[in-house]
Amino acid sequence: MLLNKQVDRIYIEILFIFCMSSVIKCYSVPCTFNTMCMCWIQDDEDFTKMDINCIGIPFARFPDVSVSYVAQLDVVGSGIQALDNDALTSSVGVEALGLMSNRLSNIGDKSFSGIADSLRSLDLSYNALEDVPFKVFRDLKKLNWLNMHSNHLTSLDGDWGHSKDALTNAFFGDNSIIEIPKIFNTFESLAWLNLDNNNIEELSEDSLPPNIHTLSLNSNLLKSFPSSLKSLRHLTWLYLRGNDFKSLELPDFQSSNLELIDVSENCIEWIGTLSLTNRTLKIKDFNLDSNKLTSLTAGIFDGLETKRIHLSSNTIKNVDDDAFRGLEDMLEYLNLENNDLSSVPAAVSRLKKLSYLYLANNDIRNISGDAFYEFAENLRALSLATNSLDAVPVAAVTRCQRLLHLNLGYNKISHIQPGDFEWAEDLEILLLRNNILTKLKDETFKGARKLKELSLSFNHLTELDDDCFVGIEESLDILELSFAFATDVFPQRALRPLSNLLWLVLDNNNFQTIEATAFYSFQRLRYINLESNRLHYLPERIFLSSVHPELRDVKLGYNFLEAIPDFSFHNLTELRSLDLTGNRIKILNSDSIMDCPELVTLSLAYNRITKMEKNAFYGLPSLRFLHLEFNKLVMLDLDAIAEIGGPDFALNVSYNAISTINSGSFTNNLTRLDLSFNNISHLPADTFYGTPELKSLDLQSNFIVVLESGTFTLRHLETLNLRNNKVESLRKQSFHGLELLQQLDLSGNQITQLSTEQFRNLKNLRILNLSGNKIRSLPRDVFEGTKLEILDLSKNKFTVVPSPSFLEVGYTLRDLNLADNFVDHLDSTAFPTSQLVSLNLAHNRLTILPDNSFVSLGKLLSLNVSQNILQANFKELFHYLPGLRQLYLANCGLRDIPLLPLTNLNVLDLSFNHIHSTSDKQFQYLKDLKILWLVNDSLTSMPNVKLSLLRELDVSGNPIEELTKESFLGYPRLEKLNLRNLNKTRSVDKDCLRVLKYLKHLRIQTWPEADGFHLRHLLTGLPLRTVEIQVTEHLLKHQIQNAFTKQLRELTISGSDLEVISSEAFSTIEGGELILRIRDTRVRRLQSDMFLSLTKRLSQLTLDLRNNHINELSPSVIYGNLSWESVGTNMVAGGLQVSGNPLECDCEIAWLSLWLRRWLRESRQIHTASQSDARQLRTIAGRAVCTETTPSYSSDKVLLTLGTPHTACQASALSSGNYERLATTWLAIVDIILLTIIAPTESFILY
Repeated sequence: MLLNKQVDRIYIEILFIFCMSSVIKCYSVPCTFNTMCMCWIQDDEDFTKMDINCIGIPFARFPDVSVSYVAQLDVVGSGIQALDNDALTSSVGVEALGLMSNRLSNIGDKSFSGIADSLRSLDLSYNALEDVPFKVFRDLKKLNWLNMHSNHLTSLDGDWGHSKDALTNAFFGDNSIIEIPKIFNTFESLAWLNLDNNNIEELSEDSLPPNIHTLSLNSNLLKSFPSSLKSLRHLTWLYLRGNDFKSLELPDFQSSNLELIDVSENCIEWIGTLSLTNRTLKIKDFNLDSNKLTSLTAGIFDGLETKRIHLSSNTIKNVDDDAFRGLEDMLEYLNLENNDLSSVPAAVSRLKKLSYLYLANNDIRNISGDAFYEFAENLRALSLATNSLDAVPVAAVTRCQRLLHLNLGYNKISHIQPGDFEWAEDLEILLLRNNILTKLKDETFKGARKLKELSLSFNHLTELDDDCFVGIEESLDILELSFAFATDVFPQRALRPLSNLLWLVLDNNNFQTIEATAFYSFQRLRYINLESNRLHYLPERIFLSSVHPELRDVKLGYNFLEAIPDFSFHNLTELRSLDLTGNRIKILNSDSIMDCPELVTLSLAYNRITKMEKNAFYGLPSLRFLHLEFNKLVMLDLDAIAEIGGPDFALNVSYNAISTINSGSFTNNLTRLDLSFNNISHLPADTFYGTPELKSLDLQSNFIVVLESGTFTLRHLETLNLRNNKVESLRKQSFHGLELLQQLDLSGNQITQLSTEQFRNLKNLRILNLSGNKIRSLPRDVFEGTKLEILDLSKNKFTVVPSPSFLEVGYTLRDLNLADNFVDHLDSTAFPTSQLVSLNLAHNRLTILPDNSFVSLGKLLSLNVSQNILQANFKELFHYLPGLRQLYLANCGLRDIPLLPLTNLNVLDLSFNHIHSTSDKQFQYLKDLKILWLVNDSLTSMPNVKLSLLRELDVSGNPIEELTKESFLGYPRLEKLNLRNLNKTRSVDKDCLRVLKYLKHLRIQTWPEADGFHLRHLLTGLPLRTVEIQVTEHLLKHQIQNAFTKQLRELTISGSDLEVISSEAFSTIEGGELILRIRDTRVRRLQSDMFLSLTKRLSQLTLDLRNNHINELSPSVIYGNLSWESVGTNMVAGGLQVSGNPLECDCEIAWLSLWLRRWLRESRQIHTASQSDARQLRTIAGRAVCTETTPSYSSDKVLLTLGTPHTACQASALSSGNYERLATTWLAIVDIILLTIIAPTESFILY
């Protein structure tokens, strides 16, 4: 897990050194070379050190960092495509260089020459490099840390020069590498090597670094455990997760220091007996999760010494009594979760040293009193969640007096008797969520006197005795009661004794009123969550500084509050975050929130605010984010926020109805202002007079017609967005006073012309977007005085390339977009831009291209001339582009593939032409081609060419007649293939894809009438990760059974003729996380139990059911005969999307609306998310609508903002905790868009 975190996320690290104020002065300031970058400076008497980070700042050329000594330099997420030889000439002494998440495809051979003697750490991850830049690395004598994760590398073989002697950590995951080269055997300093998610099939002993201690080969194509690893004497951590082992036979390792061997997510069905010479194999941590073990036989771990064994997510039903023979006095950790156990195995009961036991998600109904007897005194953590227990197993745990963590969630426990926890004298965490508890009696938890965390969420509580928490009142820090009550009565008397609570979660209940003193007994409270209740008001002084001196985070969103309670948010000296999103607040009165010196984030978005009174917020000196978007403001009165804000204060008032701005008093701290999507048509010259410190101003999608001179006299402004307004012309002084402006977006306006020296005062302007206007020509000196790097002139009315205008920026310009204009010719003078790396000329009126059209573009990497009917001598035309990597010639009227002398070309698009045949001669110079698109051409047979490095091929939409065994022989490294819309295919050999042993991504259709076609045979054995199938039959039943490996991550089923999907269709799919899409079909009804088997065999399922003809959707489709409320939403933890189906707002799909709210809380843990992440989740879930139809109208209803029922369903269902009643009484929802986790709690995909 630690390894994955290091290679699967972007490293954004800045070195902070502890500083003594008397010796070293440390401070962080905007950098002088670019104020959007931040410089961390350390000054002492001898020299200055500096760390620089430019994160998320767009650059097309490397910034000129003119600093004498830089320790660490990070340019992350900038979009840079090339690193020139002189890029780092001014950055002397750089020790750590981070260039992550850019678009780098070319690194100059001498680009690192100036830092060759100092560079120790280099991060090039998440770029577009096709090869290791050996010439760059050769002279890096001190480089010890290298990350090239997520590029397009195919080989590591080459001359590493001096770097091989110093390198200690190397990360090459997520590339297309097929082997570890023999030269790595000479990397004697290399201790950590990561090659995850490549195409490695075997390991040769003579290629392994001799002193490696951490080796990661997760998600490769290894068929068996590599015996060559036995020779690695220093091997400590070994990761082989997600390969294709059918069995496991461990070698006689020479290493005596094995901490971990991870072979999880393979297909291991049996484990071979260790054959060691008079010794045992010592492995501290042995991970066998997610394999295919069905039983643990006697002595299965003979010869093994281990302290931790992971066996979750197998299908283990039987465990022999002697399964753990030899480990009785050794094993400390055992995970048997998500198997098929009906009881605690006797073999487990013999483990005397066991401290951590996980048995969740089995079918255990009863636990004998002596099940934990042997290790009771050692047990620290026990999970029995998601079983079938109907009571606390008191007899079994009575002797577990040192237990710290107990999880009994997701069982069927209906009652807890006083005394059930008398034994739990050391228990600190108790999870009882999602049982069927209705009552807590007096002293329910008596005995658990050290209990710190208690979760009772997702129960059906109707009665809490006043003394139910007596016995834990002094110790309890955290109490979770989300979706816990089947009553609207706030349990104030029961909660009152919990005087030491730090964290109280009460969201998604049915509370309508709360007394002013409800929280007065919680004087140590730091976090309180009352989201999604039915609160119409809160009493005054519900929070007081004298009572709640430590309160830091208050969540009151998605209630029905119409006003902020008086005096409740005054003088809260520790408050950091206040969330009032999604209420019905109309007016922000004076002194609504005041004197909260540590408040950082305040959200009032999605209310009904029409007015902010002066000093509505006051005394908030640390405020960084104020969210007022999606309200009903018609005027922005800056007086209301004049006395708030820290040194970097951002205000979001987008999506209101603002037409006027009252600048009022000075708001000196406001640096970021979002006014997008309002009704502003005029900006007086003094509009921003009171906000002189603005750095970012967003005015997109308003109705601004004229930009008056002096309006933007903002000397600190760096980014100005005027996209999609009504601007027709610009005055010469429209942007006067913007000396620091770097990004200007004027796209989507009605500008017809620009003035001479229009941007002369913008001496730092780097990025200019003028697309979507009506410009026909440009003055010669229009860009004089700027530093343009990126210029977008697309979707205008140019008939000739405005070449003279580029002269002033010929050295700085890197990216030029002239697509969608009317340019009809080019010549040698068209582009006086010798440093250009990207040129887009698509969809113009070009016909004849002279041979010298691109004569001055020797550094060009990407050229797009698609959608022009071209005539040219392509061999001569491209003679001047020796470094070109990407060429787009789609829809150019080509009948044959031209001879292209582009030896460095990686991407070629020849789609939508009239190409009917191919030959090796046409590709004779393209030996390095990696991506070839031939979509919708006239090919009647597969391209008959040999491209040994081709990674992606798209031949969809061609009249190809047959697919034979020879069709793909020329593409041995192919990983991505598109064979959809081949409607003329009449013959398909069942083995035609068999040669594509690295194929991971496939888009294909079915050919039921084709000779020899059988989809399952076609797909079986391929290492597919993502598959899209266009089904041309009416029925999907057995076609894909047993077709996929456990590594499948995305499966999409579509087809305009598909009407029925059998419940057996997906019954054999198993593995880890899967996104299953059934889209754009004619399916009307999904059969019961269709997805139930999937939920049991996958670690996480995401369902996308958009754009079908589904007219009814029962929970039985997912849950079968189970009650979804008793199981929860984790069975589809990734989410569910059903928009575009003819579903009505009626009680038949009422269950889905509650499911959505519960999913946010249960599966997405929204209560622990930051405000920004929570808002993102809410925004997506807020798109959920159902259609209410009456004889007179039809309208969509948004579920999350619905306050009262609009159907025959009972009104009492809304926000109720009574789930049995809710299942048939809530409103329905259609458009549910939910997220898939990529990295739990850290990242997620929006789709």
